[in-house]
Amino acid sequence: MKKTIFTLMASAAVTAAVVLAPGVAQAEPLPSGCKSGINGATPPEAYAYCTGGGGYVRVYVTCAKGSAKKRVAGPWKVNAGEDRISFAHCPSSYPKPVAHSYDIKR
Repeated sequence: MKKTIFTLMASAAVTAAVVLAPGVAQAEPLPSGCKSGINGATPPEAYAYCTGGGGYVRVYVTCAKGSAKKRVAGPWKVNAGEDRISFAHCPSSYPKPVAHSYDIKR
């Protein structure tokens, strides 16, 4: 009888530990409704942002000087709050932005 009660109590403790385990988070949805572009600022800057989900977004801009090109990455931005837009600028050595894109992650 004592062994049966002990087994039941141990089983309940393991179940509670699994259900209540700290650090086990629900899957956060990926960012959605993401857009990137190049604005008309002086100098121009590339931007990327997302309108839904969680996670992070980052902009990339391809900059050119003649036929030479360089890809520049903006910072990762948390897809929440007012500071959610990632910006990137072309360096003076490659002053013309010719393409833009973005990447997302959880």
